Order: sequence, then C-alpha cells, then structure tokens
Amino acid sequence: MPKSRRGRIAAAGAMSVLSLALIAPLASAALTDSADPTTAPAADRVTDTSQLPSGWQKSGDRIVTYDGDGTGLHVLVADAADAYQWHTAATLSEPGVDTDQWIGQTCVTGSGDRAVVVYAPRQAVNDQQGFQQGAFAAVVDLATGRVTKLPELVSLAYFNPGCGAGEQAVLTRPQGAGTQLLTVDAEKGELVRQQTVAGQLTSAVPFGNEIAAALGDSVVSVDAKGATSTLARTASTPFRLVPDAHSGLAYQVPAGKKVQVRRVTSAGSDRLLGSGALGALAVHGNGGRVFVTGADAGDAVKTLPKSWRTLDVPASAEVSTTGGLALTSVGNGTEAAGGRKAAADIAPSVGIGAVLPGSDSTVDFTVKPKISQKSQGAEQSPALSDGVHTDSVTPGDDDPSTSTTDPDRACAVTRNDPKLQSLQPSTAQAEWATDLAVRGKLDVRRRSGWNGSELPSYTPQGLFPSTPLKGGGRVPAQIMLGVLSQESNLLQASSRAAAGESGNFIQGGYYGNAGSVHTVNWAAADCGYGIAQVTSGMAKADTTYTAEQQQAITVDYAANIAAGLQILQDKWNQLYDKGLLVNGGDPKYLENWWLALWAYNSGFNLPSSTDATAPWGLGWFNNPANGLYPADRTMFLSSGYDDARNPNLWTYPERVLGWAAYSQQKTDPATGATVRAFTVGDWPAGAPAAEPAHDTFCKPTVNDCDITKPRKVEGSSQPEGPCQRDDFKCWWNQPVSWTDCTATCGTEVLKYQAGDPEPKVAAPHPAACTSTLPAGALIVDDVPNTVKFRVGAVGPCAGRRNWTSRGTLRFTFGSAQQNGATVFPSKIDFHQLGAGFGGHFWLTHTRVPSFTDSVVTGTWTPDRKLGGWAEVMVHLPDHEANTPSATYRIDLGDGTVVQKTISQGTGGKNIWVSLGSYEFNGTPSVSLSSATTDGTGDASIAWDALAFVPLKGAPADATTPSASPSPSASK
Repeated sequence: MPKSRRGRIAAAGAMSVLSLALIAPLASAALTDSADPTTAPAADRVTDTSQLPSGWQKSGDRIVTYDGDGTGLHVLVADAADAYQWHTAATLSEPGVDTDQWIGQTCVTGSGDRAVVVYAPRQAVNDQQGFQQGAFAAVVDLATGRVTKLPELVSLAYFNPGCGAGEQAVLTRPQGAGTQLLTVDAEKGELVRQQTVAGQLTSAVPFGNEIAAALGDSVVSVDAKGATSTLARTASTPFRLVPDAHSGLAYQVPAGKKVQVRRVTSAGSDRLLGSGALGALAVHGNGGRVFVTGADAGDAVKTLPKSWRTLDVPASAEVSTTGGLALTSVGNGTEAAGGRKAAADIAPSVGIGAVLPGSDSTVDFTVKPKISQKSQGAEQSPALSDGVHTDSVTPGDDDPSTSTTDPDRACAVTRNDPKLQSLQPSTAQAEWATDLAVRGKLDVRRRSGWNGSELPSYTPQGLFPSTPLKGGGRVPAQIMLGVLSQESNLLQASSRAAAGESGNFIQGGYYGNAGSVHTVNWAAADCGYGIAQVTSGMAKADTTYTAEQQQAITVDYAANIAAGLQILQDKWNQLYDKGLLVNGGDPKYLENWWLALWAYNSGFNLPSSTDATAPWGLGWFNNPANGLYPADRTMFLSSGYDDARNPNLWTYPERVLGWAAYSQQKTDPATGATVRAFTVGDWPAGAPAAEPAHDTFCKPTVNDCDITKPRKVEGSSQPEGPCQRDDFKCWWNQPVSWTDCTATCGTEVLKYQAGDPEPKVAAPHPAACTSTLPAGALIVDDVPNTVKFRVGAVGPCAGRRNWTSRGTLRFTFGSAQQNGATVFPSKIDFHQLGAGFGGHFWLTHTRVPSFTDSVVTGTWTPDRKLGGWAEVMVHLPDHEANTPSATYRIDLGDGTVVQKTISQGTGGKNIWVSLGSYEFNGTPSVSLSSATTDGTGDASIAWDALAFVPLKGAPADATTPSASPSPSASK
C-alpha cells in the first residue's frame, strides 16, 4: 500500500510615507528635456559670487545630491569654497542590469566627507520583494570619488540610508517578521554590525552608541545586542529621525492634518517644539545640526534647542551641511520619460534649482555628470553573487557524474543543492508552527530567498491553506505534534544538522535503496520530505504541487507542517463523507482522530465503482488486531520511554497518541535536565483510559475479522491473526465508538498563541564568516558565489564576509551499473551542512578504494594561473570531519603533483590548516578523495574552502617536489 502522506507588509509606517508624499518637490530648474536646444544651460557654479555670504571662500559648507539615468545613479557634490561648483563624485550602477533609470537616496556623514548611497534599477519598485530587499548600497568618498560597495541588499524605503552625527549610518531591510539593521562604518567602508529586531522599524539612524528608530507608535533605541527600549510614545508613527549634537533626536509625528516637530533625549525626555500643516514642515540634519524647513518654519517652531535652525525654504528642500544652500529641484528631464534609456556612456545634463537661505537669492545650475570608471562605481557589487567567476559545481547540472544533485532522480526536489537546504527547527519552533497552523494562523512572512533558497516571498498557510473540517472544529495541536514526532522525530533536515543549522532534507526512501549505500533504485523511491514526511505530490512526475510548493515543503519546516496538516484535514473530510466517525465525531477529542491517522499513514481504499461487495476502507496493516503487534502491549510510552526503542510494536495511531500524551524528550540547555520536548494533551483520567481495545476494529460482519478464530494463511509470511481473508483485505469501513469522550478523551493544550513570534534558535556550530588569511589570499570556496548563506531570514555572515570565491570545486562521483542504467551510489552518503567557512561544506565517509561506487573526489581549481611561491591552506569545519587520513593531491600547474596527508580532526574548531608551500607554474588544482586505506564508512571527510596564499619567495620550509610523490614529499 503506497503511503498517503502528501505529504502583508505591516502598515505601521503608512502615515510616514503619506507625510513624505505630501511634501511635493518643486521643479523650477529641473530640466524638462535635456536635449532641448532652445534652453540656455545655466552654469555649473554660482557665477555672481556677490550672492554668497562673506567668507564663503573659507566656508566648509557642502551640498550633496543625486540624480539617475540609464548610465547610473550620479552622486553630485558642490562646496561653498568653490562657489558651489558641481562635480560628479561617483556614478553607481551594476554591470549587466538592463534599466532605463537608476534610482536611490543618499545621506552625508557627520564630517561631510562621505556619502552613504542606496541605489537600484527603477523596475525594482514594481515588485514588493525588489522594493524591500532589492537595492544596493555603497559608501562614496566625496573628495576622492572612491566607491566601496557593501555586500548586502537593502530596502528602497525613503528613510534608507540614515546617517548619524558621526561617521556611521544605518541601512535597513525587512527580515521575516522583523527588521534587519545594518550599521555602516563609512570611514572604514564596511558593515560593522548586523541586528534583527522584531517588528517593522523605520527611519533608523545611529544615536549615540545605539540606533534610534520608529517602531509602531514609539521612538525606540536598539542596543548592540538588538534589545529595544522605548524613548517616547507618540500618537502615530514617528518619521524622519535626525540626531542632534546634544544627545537629542529630532523627529516628526503626524497628527491628523498637522505634523508635530518633537525632540527626545537619550534619557527619554520628550518635548513638542512646534507644529504645522502636514507637509509644510520637515526636519533635516547633518553632523549634529538640525534644520527645520518650511515657509513658516520660524513661526511654527519658535523655541530651538542648541544646534537647531529654522530655514525659510520649501519643506522639501535638500539642505547643505551647514545650511548655506538649499536645493529646491533636481532633475534631468528623463525621469518620467517611460523607458527612454540613455546611451551607455552619455549621461544627460542635470538641472538644479537652489535658494540661499536668509536671502531672496535663487540660483540655477546645470551639471554634466561624469561616467565613472570601475573603481568609481561600475564594478559589480559584492551583494551580487553571479557572473564574475566560473563555478563548475552547478546545482541542476545535467551530468550526474559531476553534479552534486541528482538529475536522474524520481523525486521532485533534489538532494545536495546548496540553494535548497532544509532548516532544522528546534522543538519549540515545531510546536510554535503547529499551534499556529491548527488555528489557520501560520502566516509568518517568509521573504524572498528564505534560508538561501530562490523562493519568492510567501507565507506557509498562503501556500497550503488550512482546510475546514466537515462537521466543524479543527485538528488538535497534540495530534499534529504526534504525527510530526512519529514521522520525523520533529526533524525537517537530516539528523546531521543541529537545530538552527541547515542541511539536506530528512527523507526515507529517496534512493529506493532499502538502506543500502550501494544501491540506487529510482523505481522504488519513496519521496517523503521533511518534518511531516510529505509524500504524495512530491514525485518528479507529480503535478499536485507547483515547483514553488515542492521547494517550500523541502526547505521550510513551517510550510511542511502546513502541508502535512492540510493532508490530515483532507483525510478527516474523506472519512467524514463516508460516515467513518469515532465516538460521535467531535474533532476536539484526540482519540477521535484515530481513523484519520490510520488513513494519513497507510491510505484509504475507496469503494469499488463496479463491485458493491468488494472490500473497502482502512487497510489491515494499522488495525490494532493485526497479529503484527503483541496483544499484551499497553499504550505506547505509558510504561516509560523505553517503548520508543521498539516503536514497531504499535500501530501508527497508537504511536501518535502516545507521543501526544507523553511527548518526545529533550535536554534543557540551561539545566541539563531531560524535559518534555513539547506540551502534551490533557486527559481527565489519564491517557491509557481512553485507548480502544485491540479488537475494536475487528468485526466478522464488517471486515471479516474474528479474534475468536486465529488463522494462519498457508504460505504467507503474515503471522497468525484474526483476519479471515487470504488477501488480508480485512478493511475497516464503519463508524465506531468505544468511550464517552466527555469523561475520558484527551483534549489539546496550546503553548503558543496566534501572533506569537517564531522562536529563535542559535546554531551550535556558527559559520566562519570572515577570512583570517592574508589579504592577497586566493580563496576557492566549496560552493559558487551564487549561493547565499541564510539561516531562515537571517544572513549570519552579512557584513562579515571579507572575501570572494575565486574558482571552483568540482566533484566526480563513483558509479555502478544497476538495472541496465548507470547510477551513482556514492551520492547516498554524500551530504551538505550549513556551517564551516562561509556557511557551507560537503562531507561523506571514507571507504577503501575497492568500493569504487562509493568514492567521491573533489577538486579545487582557482580561476587564474599562479607563478611563483604560494602556501596552500585548507579550511576544516568544526564538526563532521574527523578522518586521520585526508590525502590532498596538489597539482603545481605544470603537471607536477605532490601529496599531503593530514588529519581533519580540529577539536571542534573552524581552522585553516597548511598543506605546505610550493612553487607554482600555471593553473594549479588540489584534489581530495574519500578513498583511504583505513576507510570503513565510519570516519567523516569534508570539503570546505581552500586557498592559495602568495609568498614573496621560497620560505624556509618550502616543499620540493619529488619524482615519486608520496605523503612524505611535503611538509
């Protein structure tokens, strides 16, 4: 019998966005058509310097703005000391991105020396995911034009980026149900902190040693550990936060048709400074200075704190660093042209209109942006991971002899695809997802790329909606938890992956190998995936689910639970239609799910459409009267957890109810004590009292079952039992009642409520994100640059990865001829884990060379030739690598090969180990095979990153190749 398992953006910032939209920019000098020959262009500087205040030649005032076209986003800068002569600091774009316009925002650091820029192609705003996580970020040195692109994609929201009073800025992006805050040290040109905070945070800026942001109807501060504290409560969502020079923070709050200007201190003292019509006032700032702009700003805000000024300029004006110039318009005339793309190397001129605050003087400028060279903004961002280097290990490669995946598989989603790793949940996460799912509330937002996949944004029960039960009610949480316990031990990923770590999905019979590591039988594959072991719909040829649904079932435990729940609900409804109810059919009682559990595991045989006398109903395998199970057994786990050593002594429904009543066990990390893994149900008189007798589903007149007539079918492997049919089709198809559920049956107990956040878990093996090798090291990682290391919605290496893979790791897999086809048994024991260097490594177990069908060989090759001396370094992960006999074959590029044998045991540390220093002449490579003379299938061997570290000359311990390479030929 085949298995039957089939297995909104928050509105908190809406008023802030509305406020911004009401501040309409003026367009007095913006070019209406950059090609209009009748328009006399203005100068690129103030030609009548009498308009400028005295001492302008020594002023430190600086104005920075931006404008975009098809060539890039131009960062434009002008200094008062140069009569505000404009020049292009940098033009930012990304190679290969086809767009007619680049868009973005900037902020200027406290020194005025640097701009932090967010930029993206225009079409990014047409897609929610593109808007929320599709923008690039960079730091621009305004004096030298040097561009440092940052390695993370961020939001295009109006408040991004947010600069503080010093040289730091904050970038934001949504992450799951929270907001990720990325702190940039602009002076260093790097991300120095990454935090994910629950809720939707907006307008984030550095504030002292912390971050200030708007969260709902509050201004909050976020400390270095990500903890939030409230600075001020407001009537609606605060926006446009600007730190001042005296431990204060300027911000605005909408109040009906008005807007308030307020100041809160780091100590939490909050004060209203003034108000005006919504859209008539705005706060700006730089370097601790705060400017309140608006035509009536002086009347609206009369009492000003130190370092604050009001400027009688349009509220929307962009203000210079000391308030000497305010821009009222910026544009090239093509921004709304609808697809007019500039030539690749020609940027249209930009018109700029400005006013000189404190005077009636206005000035217009025309700027011709300069197209940058690669060092100034056109080089690919490290946030992009495709196209720069050749990567041979390509998931989905059609050649199964070299692809880590299984192109020849029978199941829908392949193993060993680095972009389709399953996140291992904690038991708390599994219970949380279950408690929410049974109530139809598992609507946590999975952002695009969740857990490093290529899935678009989704919610688990958006993909797999809860199915209403016929007759009303819902699935009790403990029933679903019991199912998950029995199906997978609450595991979504392979047991090699700890909670919070990713790896291949847990699966039963993917290779159809019946437990053998030397057999691949795709025809016998059982495509059960993940924590609920969703099976139906997961074959490669099955179209029940979309590819997106199949992948979500694979990578996301919550989606898998939602799919499993949907299947269980379908089973209940199927039985309900046939009248198969238990104890009256109230679904709130756990025992009343007995028949649905039976069907979930082994299916339901529908009545024949042609033979009314043919058996139909629930199969014999899970009937408690079946002689496969000892007649004297008590309730599963009621005698103790030793029962779990032999679960085969109980039927599937018995095991599920046992887990529901007694739970799995786990070790409390705080105390070391053994505790229940999840909340158990509640029974008035104890769970065993509600169990049915073993013969409850055995009636001669119903299913040809008679316990008074033990029978052995001649020639059958089935034991003696009560089924009176030679074909064992003693199938149950009637309603049944064995107890008064109001007095004995179990009911659910919920731990988590709708809206509770997803529990967090810290992986015990954090990745080594940062390279500790010398800056010139040529690192070849074990996966392509296109692979993003994510743990759920979080990128643990974000802002810490200071390297790029410069080459490939290519595998060859041992094969065998079976059933007339070439298959690759070596992949059965081939695994991936989301740990080690950069968050990924491969592993298998060593075997003697004669097991050719089990041998895996990986070869690292850099993307360039090497000439001269270099040290070869290999990274070893902190777990799942312990062979004492890892032999690396090092090709020096000219055909000379040397060997180096090391132990991969690291004592639980992520470390780089030297393989020796060699003189290279050509494109080198390093190979590692799982074939060892001591291989027994027990010791694990891993492939992580490898590096070539150039040396100035031959070191004292240099290795000289021998004519007959051997392990002793190198140090």
